Amino acid sequence: MRRLLALLLLLQTFDAGLVHAKRQLLEVVVTAPFLEMHSGPGRGFPVVYVVGRDEFVTVLFSRTEWYKVRAAHGQEGWARRSELALTKLASGEPAPIPPYPEFATHRWEIGAGYGVFNHQNLVTTWADFGLTDSLDAEFVVQQALGTIDNRYIASLGLRHTFIPEWKWFSPTAGIGGAYQYIDDKVPPKPLQSSNQMVYVSLGLRGFITRRFMWRADWRKYVVFTNQNQNEEPEEWKFGLAVFF
Repeated sequence: MRRLLALLLLLQTFDAGLVHAKRQLLEVVVTAPFLEMHSGPGRGFPVVYVVGRDEFVTVLFSRTEWYKVRAAHGQEGWARRSELALTKLASGEPAPIPPYPEFATHRWEIGAGYGVFNHQNLVTTWADFGLTDSLDAEFVVQQALGTIDNRYIASLGLRHTFIPEWKWFSPTAGIGGAYQYIDDKVPPKPLQSSNQMVYVSLGLRGFITRRFMWRADWRKYVVFTNQNQNEEPEEWKFGLAVFF
């Protein structure tokens, strides 16, 4: 009986500890002249309260670029991530709030799209791995569907995003190498059935939701051939991707 009571007491203490851990929230100190609290998660919502320098705020939860916070006297509102990232802990250390939203620091991106390669219909799929917040390693597999031949293209390169914290659109640029295999459909056969290529690219990207994004890209290739003149096809494509 005593063992049962001791076990129940231990479980109750453990449960109370979990409840206390769940209720423990992040408290930060405002270091800027003031921190504006809006009535909703967006600049279109009016400012309902202003927290002064050296005052405490409690961080409740986040929604994309905005955080729900509570002032010392109980007022609640929404603060922008970039402004809340300037706060500090009571110890003087920087608050553990990244200055960029979650989508700007994702590591993996997988997508598919449609476009045009040298006047041929193009289907494409890609996988990106983020080396930094602004530099990705990009692997792309594509098929160009033509009336004379089909082309299968695999490429590996680097893509730089100039302003990763911009949500709706951000310009990109890339370079890399590629390999194409040509499958002829009607005679005559091509002089070469495969080629090595290099490319440069320009593009735009934007975020639709917390996990989906769109991309538009233009590429300029140089195809190395056995002839005296190399080919320089162009490519346009648009696609959707999921990131995590």
